[in-house]
Amino acid sequence: MIFATDLDRTIIHSSKFIKNKADAICVETLDGKEISYMSKRALFLFNELKKKDTLRIIPVTTRSIAQFKRIEPLQSLPFAITSNGGTILYHGNVLSSWSYKIKEIVEKRIKEYEEIKNILDKHKKYLTRVPTLIDDMFFFTKVKEDEKKEIAEILDKELKDLTWEFTIQGTKLYIMPKEISKENALKFLREYLHENFLITAGDGKLDVGFLNMGDKRIVPEKSEVIEYLDLTKKNYKFVPEGMKGPETIFSDLMVM
Repeated sequence: MIFATDLDRTIIHSSKFIKNKADAICVETLDGKEISYMSKRALFLFNELKKKDTLRIIPVTTRSIAQFKRIEPLQSLPFAITSNGGTILYHGNVLSSWSYKIKEIVEKRIKEYEEIKNILDKHKKYLTRVPTLIDDMFFFTKVKEDEKKEIAEILDKELKDLTWEFTIQGTKLYIMPKEISKENALKFLREYLHENFLITAGDGKLDVGFLNMGDKRIVPEKSEVIEYLDLTKKNYKFVPEGMKGPETIFSDLMVM
C-alpha cells in the first residue's frame, strides 16, 4: 500500500497557518530560521507510520530537491517525488531510470525553454521575482497580486501552441512542460514498486492529477484543490485544515 502525499499545507505547515505554536514542532529550517511545522501528535504518529511494513509513504512535491531535503522527518523515507514529478529520489539520490526519461523530455523541449524565458522577459513588469529554472526542469517566479488575471490571460495566449502549462498559486507562478507532472512520476513509481492500493493526499491545483489516481483520496477542508475535483466520487475524505489535518490522516493510516 502506498500513501502518496503533498507536503506544504497538507502534512506540514508554515507559521502563518499555525494557531497554537506551543503544540508545534519545527520540521524545517533555512539559514537558522524555522520554516515549517507539524503538531507534536502528528510528528509522533508520522514516525510510527514509518515503521509499518505494509505502508510506503511517498512525499510528492513541487519543491526542488534542495528544498525537500530541508524537511528533516522525511529524509529517512526510501522514496520521494520532487520537482513536480521531475525527480524521483531513492534514499536521497536521483533514481536514474526515471531521470533518463525526464532528460529526454527536457532535451526534446530545449528550444521551448528559451521561448518560455523570452515570454517571461517580455512580461517582466508583472513579476516580482526573477524567474528561476527549478532543477533545470521548470520555471518558477512570483507575480503581482493585483495583476494575476492579466498575466494569466497573457500566458493562455502565449502558451497555446506549446506543450507547456502554467498555474498561479497565491502569487507563485509555475510554468512547466506538460509531461513533467506529479501523476506521471507516481504512475512510474507505482509500477516500479508493484503496488496496487494507493492513498493520495493534496491541497493544490498541481495535486489534481495524482490525487485522482488514489483508491482513497484525502483533501484538507477549504483547500484550493476542491474546485477542481469531481466530488460525485465517493472515495474522498475531508480532514480539518491546518495542523489538525495531518493528525487525522496519520491516525487513520495507523489502523489500515
